[in-house]
Amino acid sequence: MKYSEIFDEVVSIMKVDSSTCNDFGAGDYQKYKDQIKDDMSAAEFTLVVKKYIASFGQEGHLSFKDTKVGELDFQVMRYENALYVTDAANDSLLKVKDKIVKIDGETIEVCAAHSQEFLMGEINERQGYLWEQILLFANVLTVEREGICQEVPLKLVADYEQKDKYNFKDLGNKTLLIKLLDFSDENAIRKVYQDCSEQLETCENLIVDVRNNGGGSDTAFFPLLEYCYPAGKKVDDYIPKQQPMSINYSQRNCESRLKILSEFFKDGIPEDIRPMVEQMKADIAQNMGKGMVVQGSSSEDEGFTFIGKELPKKVWIITDQNCASSGDAFVQDMSYSPKVTVVGRPTLGILDYSNCTVEMFDQFRMLYPTSRSGNIDVGKALGHKGVPVDHYIPWTPMHLEKDVDLEYVLEQIKKQRVE
Repeated sequence: MKYSEIFDEVVSIMKVDSSTCNDFGAGDYQKYKDQIKDDMSAAEFTLVVKKYIASFGQEGHLSFKDTKVGELDFQVMRYENALYVTDAANDSLLKVKDKIVKIDGETIEVCAAHSQEFLMGEINERQGYLWEQILLFANVLTVEREGICQEVPLKLVADYEQKDKYNFKDLGNKTLLIKLLDFSDENAIRKVYQDCSEQLETCENLIVDVRNNGGGSDTAFFPLLEYCYPAGKKVDDYIPKQQPMSINYSQRNCESRLKILSEFFKDGIPEDIRPMVEQMKADIAQNMGKGMVVQGSSSEDEGFTFIGKELPKKVWIITDQNCASSGDAFVQDMSYSPKVTVVGRPTLGILDYSNCTVEMFDQFRMLYPTSRSGNIDVGKALGHKGVPVDHYIPWTPMHLEKDVDLEYVLEQIKKQRVE
């Protein structure tokens, strides 16, 4: 396909298929279409389309990328006018604690001014994830390492994924820590629950760390619900009824959704969620091609049938600005429990438009949402705010020296024991 044709398809998706269509339409697409040339480079084309997509201000669930181009092998957080490397691959040219002060010779402040579309008006603390879109097109970084500045060429890798994404640790004193970097690999996550089942049943304090949780499937965290709510109480009695969700049942979306479901559950559908998945397939068949359809209200749904347990007595959720999608949902659902205290920084907050699907155009991949939360209409949208925390801990470079958030939680547990 020609670049102009691909861009027209992207605009069509925003106008017809994305669940943002009724709120934003196709946006100010002409401004970007005028920049598209069929003889431009793939990098130039990708940059223009990325800026167009970013102009909708939707983080996480709306994106465009060239699959032939690699990705960063590190992550950053912005603090004041520097980017700090918070995680990096073992063979990355960058190291954790590196301080990026310039990008291609321009200060971070100047780069931010040039990249307002990508940064979407977020405060510094919530920009870390968004700087990836800027860094992808950079060549040289000026890095301060142990007080010495040096030029580091930016390299992209085929794939970068953090290791040891799901684990648990017995911290002693009847305290269990479970860390979940996403909710994608349901089988692996369920194995963690099984491996620490004895501790789950007997611990007095449960800490669930979902910082940097990139989401996945909500069903992956359902087994934790009974541990996080009061003994003998129905979880559904605490979680407030949500506003009806709208789903875009365009022809394109329905066909794509069926394909995604087939791939996601290629190893079989767990029996406890089979009714939910089968109902999803039936809804798609019934509404195919109808466009935006408002679903039945939550009062008509079965809700959560889980019953709370006596132990643990107290649950701590540690979250941050990179916890998103199903991560948002996890923190939100758990926050309604009187047993739970949420610590850290508000989540990314991308549940307003979710349930994403993918469209491929030759080497280019577009991700976009197909559902719209009814909370938007009653002033409860999460965009650019996230799920709030009970105890806010601002991010500073000190987080690279020690686990500030976890230390706070452990100190609170210690105080409880003394009391």
